[in-house]
Amino acid sequence: MMNCPTIDGAAVVATAPPFKNMYTCELPHVPEGVGTVRRCAQGVLAAWGIPAAAAQEALLAISDLVTDSVMHGLPPAELRLSLRRDGVRTVVRVEIVETETALAPVWPGVAPRRDVLGCGSALVKALAVRYGTDSRAGAVTRWADLPAF
Repeated sequence: MMNCPTIDGAAVVATAPPFKNMYTCELPHVPEGVGTVRRCAQGVLAAWGIPAAAAQEALLAISDLVTDSVMHGLPPAELRLSLRRDGVRTVVRVEIVETETALAPVWPGVAPRRDVLGCGSALVKALAVRYGTDSRAGAVTRWADLPAF
């Protein structure tokens, strides 16, 4: 398991690998943090040997889910990536775990949040093999399984 670089003012602090089939990253709740998380996730996918086309599709879904969490959710939130077997193929499971609180817009001028995967992020729905939302013990997890190999 590896932690993502964090934004501390203008500095980005990276934690060196190794990581195996699981990666976690606390989401910085600033818009600038989305790019940092995306670049970190790109490095994880590359280290896992995910083919370039599959990695790009996974990064689109990761960006969409992370952006939604940062723009509409309340901290703390975490990105989790894992490699899983799904029958004969391997998938990248992308999870955004947030505390289950009354979600309200964090940024001025942002529309009220819709359930990302319930009402539908068309992008995530189009790319995912499977997706959903789970609520347990004070947390809500929005997840998507994306083809890896």
